[in-house]
Amino acid sequence: MITTAIASDLITSQAIDSLAACNSLRKFHDVTQALVKNQQLGLDFAPKRNNAFALPVALLVCYMSDSRREQLDPDQIRSFADAYKAGDHVDPMTVVPENGKLRVVTGITRYAGLMLAISEGCTIKQVWVMETDADPASIIIRQLNSNRQVAMKPVELGNSYRELIELKMTVAEIATRLHVKESHVRTMLDFDRVPAEVKQMVVAGQVSVKRAINEDLKCQMKGADTVVHMQDQLAKARENGHKKITPKNTSAPSPLFSRKDLDASVPALLTLADALEKELPMMGDTPGEVTLQLKLGGDLQALFTALANLRNAHRTATGDALPAVASN
Repeated sequence: MITTAIASDLITSQAIDSLAACNSLRKFHDVTQALVKNQQLGLDFAPKRNNAFALPVALLVCYMSDSRREQLDPDQIRSFADAYKAGDHVDPMTVVPENGKLRVVTGITRYAGLMLAISEGCTIKQVWVMETDADPASIIIRQLNSNRQVAMKPVELGNSYRELIELKMTVAEIATRLHVKESHVRTMLDFDRVPAEVKQMVVAGQVSVKRAINEDLKCQMKGADTVVHMQDQLAKARENGHKKITPKNTSAPSPLFSRKDLDASVPALLTLADALEKELPMMGDTPGEVTLQLKLGGDLQALFTALANLRNAHRTATGDALPAVASN
């Protein structure tokens, strides 16, 4: 028997007519399968079935230790529970068959929502699930990809990437499977190595991931305690009126009276000193007050600014500061 080769994207008029009569996915599946077999459709149209099944809820088991997240979002759980109760579509959970049970590996928040709906009186006997490869690395990759809708914390990503490295995956392989840059993977792996206390500072928004990594590396080179150093940096930031560690927030405050102010005010102050020297007697009693007339030239606006900042520097020292005037 001779089999004639056909184009992979072939679609004949007979196939078009047959497909036009299909009104369900099941019908599309069966008809396209027959049309490919009869060479009315090319192999590009060969149907494939996913491994989704409606199985008993009673067979599901779920462990928080399988989650990529430190904790589940209560609002997300509530949202899924309401969707289950309303009979709306919820994407299938992914499971691995184990010891007569179905262990949920992706969709853990969905599972929590399902349990909440059932606890609130909703009767759900079956739920749609999909089977996945039981390989640990494949499970983690699938979990990370399924969590893209709600951004994961750096702590969660770092922990997940480290687990993949321990499972013998390379940085390049992780980046390829997750569709991210290798530099991102390396950054999260570096962050995973910083002390837990510093990680929590990042979670609290007190320091950025990159600064936490850089400060930890500096402390390691100096043999210093990273946690103590970062706590000191946070204290400095707070002393300067800030809640986050940045180079600007932890540096010494800018002087209220600058060199530019000094250059602008010194000539006027020297003129004042000369006038006082002329009016005050060298010997004898110093008068209680003296009236002076000064003639000042130059940039009087710069002089005004400089003297205002000098006045404010004095007020700062006495606890009665005003905002500094910008020097031109």
